[in-house]
Amino acid sequence: MKKSGILMILISIIFLFCVNEYYRYDGYQEIDIPDIGVVRVPEDWYCSKTEDGLVYFANMPIDKKGCKVYFVQYSVNDNSSKINTNSQWENYYLGNILSLENIKISENGDSNAYSNGSSYIGCSFYLNEIKVDSYYVKFKGREKSSIFFVVDDSIDMKTLEDMTQWFKMY
Repeated sequence: MKKSGILMILISIIFLFCVNEYYRYDGYQEIDIPDIGVVRVPEDWYCSKTEDGLVYFANMPIDKKGCKVYFVQYSVNDNSSKINTNSQWENYYLGNILSLENIKISENGDSNAYSNGSSYIGCSFYLNEIKVDSYYVKFKGREKSSIFFVVDDSIDMKTLEDMTQWFKMY
């Protein structure tokens, strides 16, 4: 009797693990970031490129009224480039939709690095002339890396951590 009870518990644990793994990515879509890798983002996010070829995520195309931008690609660099946390970064403009100015990296802010080549760290910048504390995410591919800024406060920590943990580099 004890053996069958233990067997049922083990089967239940394995079943729960399989169900959890099956639904783990439910609600997310895979997006290819050229020369970097594949990132999973919420399935209701719209993905496109700027005129400069940088990727952005929003609720709709940026040329439509009511566009809400969530996540923007700031740069693509070769992996030999180091990020200097003490320097002033260049301002970033996404058409007339948003501007990032006075970008500063928080040395004492929240951060995390993962073995898949992704990481996030706290930063501050002026978003359309309003100072915000946010995050930037670095995705590292084999030869190039890319930095994205979180520009919408509706992106919670779970979504940010999911995107960085589930990243697959090329």
